[in-house]
Amino acid sequence: MQTLILTTEGMAAYGLQTFDVQRRVNHFPTRSAVMGLLGAAKGIQRSQHKLLFALSQEVKIAVQVRQQGQKIVDYHTVQNYRSPAGKIQQGTKPTYREYWCDTAFNFAISAEERLIEDLIRHVKSPIFTLFQGRKSCPLTRPLYHSLVEEENPANALMSLGKGLVYSDVRGQHQVATTQLRDLTTVKAQQYAMRKVYICGVHHEPTD
Repeated sequence: MQTLILTTEGMAAYGLQTFDVQRRVNHFPTRSAVMGLLGAAKGIQRSQHKLLFALSQEVKIAVQVRQQGQKIVDYHTVQNYRSPAGKIQQGTKPTYREYWCDTAFNFAISAEERLIEDLIRHVKSPIFTLFQGRKSCPLTRPLYHSLVEEENPANALMSLGKGLVYSDVRGQHQVATTQLRDLTTVKAQQYAMRKVYICGVHHEPTD
């Protein structure tokens, strides 16, 4: 098993599930966001959810926050919005959307060699345009970073340097765990809870 390393920088908006007027962003890229990047690169359309689910089942993912950035909020109005019950409502609704500026993230995707080769080909030449969560957050650099001979995505990112790692699986220097509803399920736009393993190394301040 190999691990593909990807990198993004700049404005990002990896949001959390919400129907509220406040569209919040998570402090690290969600698993569903990473799957969205991979699916877009491979040309998987929204109507082909079974393909995205199958891809999700084949990969282990970890993300590393190299630089959190600064949060900003943008004001929008939305017409014909969806209610918490999932029904389309007529009219106009104000929303406030959060973004992170000046971010820097690493992503590690571990899978079998045949799939990694396919992913490398597509992230280097994506079929659909790639965004960092929202269309207003385009990529600012090539997505591909490197390929490493490592089967644990958390450990692959820890070897790159400082920055907390949030992983599907346990890794070295685990400091905590959390729960997040961002696991792709068999049903489109419905996500399951997963345990997230947080890894990091404490760096002593230098004089």
